[in-house]
Amino acid sequence: MIKKLFSFILLLFSYLVLFSQFSWQKMNTVYPSSVDNVSIHYSIVNEQVIWANYWNTNGKVAFTKSTNGGATWNAIPAVFQYNDYNFRVTDFFAASENVAFLGTTFQNNIGRGRLYRTTDGGNSWIPIKDFATGLTYVHFWDVNVGIVVCYPDMNTNGAKKIEIFKTTDGGVTWIPKGGALLTNSKPNQIPRYIKDDLGDSFWFGSSDGEMIKTNDKGTTWTVTQTPYTSSHYDVDSKSLGHFAIIDANTAYFTDYNTGKLYKTTDGFLTEQYIGDPGFGRQTFLEKIPNTDILIAVSGSYNPGSLRGSKYSIDGGLTWVLINNIGRGNVKSKGIDATFAFGWDGLGGWDDYWRIVKLAGRPIDPQNPGTPQNPGTPQNPGNPQPGTGNDSDIFAIYPIPTGDYLHIKSKILLDSFSIWDFSGRLIWQGKSADNRINVSGLSKGVYSVSVLHQGVLHYRKFIKE
Repeated sequence: MIKKLFSFILLLFSYLVLFSQFSWQKMNTVYPSSVDNVSIHYSIVNEQVIWANYWNTNGKVAFTKSTNGGATWNAIPAVFQYNDYNFRVTDFFAASENVAFLGTTFQNNIGRGRLYRTTDGGNSWIPIKDFATGLTYVHFWDVNVGIVVCYPDMNTNGAKKIEIFKTTDGGVTWIPKGGALLTNSKPNQIPRYIKDDLGDSFWFGSSDGEMIKTNDKGTTWTVTQTPYTSSHYDVDSKSLGHFAIIDANTAYFTDYNTGKLYKTTDGFLTEQYIGDPGFGRQTFLEKIPNTDILIAVSGSYNPGSLRGSKYSIDGGLTWVLINNIGRGNVKSKGIDATFAFGWDGLGGWDDYWRIVKLAGRPIDPQNPGTPQNPGTPQNPGNPQPGTGNDSDIFAIYPIPTGDYLHIKSKILLDSFSIWDFSGRLIWQGKSADNRINVSGLSKGVYSVSVLHQGVLHYRKFIKE
């Protein structure tokens, strides 16, 4: 009896966590004792593996890593010192638990870039390539295929356009893809601090408001002049802000100075106004992969911004406040792998450069009672007239089920998502006949959310 009661309490607690409102959890990163416990860059490999690094103006670089989704962090003992006063880390990308790449710039009067690589989990770092100009971005699709983006070559014989190089062997050899090959790009621009990746795509903005894009892992590149005349720039009244790729032609993005949200469906040729998250200047934006959730954060240190974070599940039309603590630089690899900077939102170096992780699940603002009261497998909810959780209108059966989960509804459902007991999103899809074939699932307790007439409904079920 006691064992059954304990199991029930554990099950109830897991359900409450699964359907709780979004919140941010502090990550207790650990660095070697000789450096500060703050992070300048972080990189998400997957839901379990996250890297971060610290560097200072004296050229000291240190690393930390988590292999359990951020629950614990371990300092990587190796700390290397670069003695060029002008040395700085410009980008950092982890391709696996053991392989990562560090982009740096040194010799400031010349502006050269150098790329380092580790293949032993960060214990040793080897310089693998020097570039003629400053290195800005590093991105890899796996441990072998990747690109770097550098400043334009301004020498007399230089291309005077942004330089891009691709490797398919982990950085041993590099093929030029930018410079004079960016025929539609204006000269004398620089890559700016707005970029995003999704699948085979990597896009970034230029100083004159161009969007430079690849959708095939860096093999080919296109250049589009956006409706904006600059990117990530305070002075220009029409400056492009942070963006989130949806597919090869679609992205959500913000106006850098106003924080208002727009959408493009033609690769940034045109824009459509969506709404306003309400944070003002330099609103960071991210879409959580395999969901309809947009995250907007801002204001940990930026004057002219309101501090806080919000989420939207309807394409940015409405926003729900997570909290009023300032956040920045939000990134996501999934519902359980979304991170940002900003600890307590009070400003200052130590506050801004500390990592937090998004926890919980979204609450539908149109139907807030449903995720909070998803019911149990034996009792699929407490019908509340007027809340959208009336089982006479919407229900699932049979419970338990062995093959098909049927949806009771007068109209066809739009889409569904299924989570396992641990809260991991395992399946998204659509149904043509208001039933879901769950025969391939293992035995256990699952949760399903169904988008029905624009409203998210949450239920639990047992798979026999």
